[in-house]
Amino acid sequence: MGETKLQILMKRILVRFSLFILLISLFVSGNCSPLYYLLFQTTTSKKDSGGSIQSTLTLLALVQLNQSVRYPWGTFTDNRDGTVLFIGNAGTFGGQVYTETTLTYAKCSSGQTWLQESNSCSPEVPNQVFYCPTNDNSCNDIGTFLLNNSTSAAYTYCDTLELGGRSNWRVATKNELKLTVACSENPTDIPVDDDLAGCGSVKRYFLNTTIFPLAGAGAIGPYWTANAQTSGVAWYIDYMRGYTTGSGKAFARSVRCVSEP
Repeated sequence: MGETKLQILMKRILVRFSLFILLISLFVSGNCSPLYYLLFQTTTSKKDSGGSIQSTLTLLALVQLNQSVRYPWGTFTDNRDGTVLFIGNAGTFGGQVYTETTLTYAKCSSGQTWLQESNSCSPEVPNQVFYCPTNDNSCNDIGTFLLNNSTSAAYTYCDTLELGGRSNWRVATKNELKLTVACSENPTDIPVDDDLAGCGSVKRYFLNTTIFPLAGAGAIGPYWTANAQTSGVAWYIDYMRGYTTGSGKAFARSVRCVSEP
């Protein structure tokens, strides 16, 4: 006597259920399977050398996508390894002509350490360093007016930086650092050089804070570029107003490093 359709269906269900139970038992046995962790564990903890408990990344952090922000001059993408990828567009921005380019910026600034778990920088306020201890050409090449030796604390910081699997870091040039300017009231262009109005007297500006974090209580100050303007003056960018101008080299300012490609 042949089996009924209902009996055949019940057998199929039983077989599939048995296979499902078998797979689950294999994956969760000993609580050591990667699949078990992803499916059932949200956090784990471990002790560091001092005995304190440190929470590891949650499942949400594990699957979080890299965040990007786009401007007319290009797209910044947080690589979540302490670096920021920039894919630049060709065009004239901030009075400067740019070609298509690919750069990698350090997410954190001089004196800061990138923290993997929070994808943030510590301490909140970056250190400030000298372009040069003297207002002359002893720290930069006379022909190109670019930083080129360890007499400069700014040069040394980037030259010795190891981050994101890279060691070919250098101080960002004037035009490279200008790309990180984004006026809050007019994010479609960059102020031209020596325009002290910058983004406007009351217009606070900053880049997306998940890409380049602000310092302290929402502030970010002046940053050196790699370019000298004259023998005694170097270019810097003041992020409080968004302008690019020059000052004596023997001043302390923050630094952001860049790598290419």
